[in-house]
Amino acid sequence: MLCSPVFQPSLGIPFAFNMPVRSLWPENRPIFIQMENERLRQMEELRRRVEFIDQVHQLLLKEVMNTDSATELSDSKSPSYKLEKDGNCFCLMLDTKDFLPEELTVKQVGRKLLVSGKHEKKDEARNGSYSYKYQEFRQELELPEDVQPDAVTCSFSNGQLQIEVPSLALPAVTERTVPISTSPAMKTQQERSAEEQE
Repeated sequence: MLCSPVFQPSLGIPFAFNMPVRSLWPENRPIFIQMENERLRQMEELRRRVEFIDQVHQLLLKEVMNTDSATELSDSKSPSYKLEKDGNCFCLMLDTKDFLPEELTVKQVGRKLLVSGKHEKKDEARNGSYSYKYQEFRQELELPEDVQPDAVTCSFSNGQLQIEVPSLALPAVTERTVPISTSPAMKTQQERSAEEQE
């Protein structure tokens, strides 16, 4: 096939290979470089924010753990109590020195006593900070069978909650002789041997 000499390079004219080739489209390389730099900057900013949030989270976690451990030490145990039973009543003494009488409740369900207390205290310091103390306990006790569950009484004095239940009055014991009767159909051994000898 023959080519037109117009499209053929001339051998006599040196062809310049080091001339830049221009196109009608704008060069896109600087735009992509700018986008990549912006993405890297945003990723770095995001990394710094995540580190900051992690530090705040760690500080809050330490604070909560310190508060929880202090709360567990003071609130994990129920108040100590002492049971006494004499001939006339059943008595329960609870050490509730950290509670006010209005913060305590005693409920009776059948033969069960449900004793609970809830104490909240908020102290504010001069610098604007405050501390918060919360105590709560619940205790369930079964009343003995030999008491009158309808006559439960409670009293509070000197940090002690006292619950008293009177004992049931036992009937007076009377002594009597119980007669032994024999029926005619049943014969004793002596009567049988007496009949055989006759």
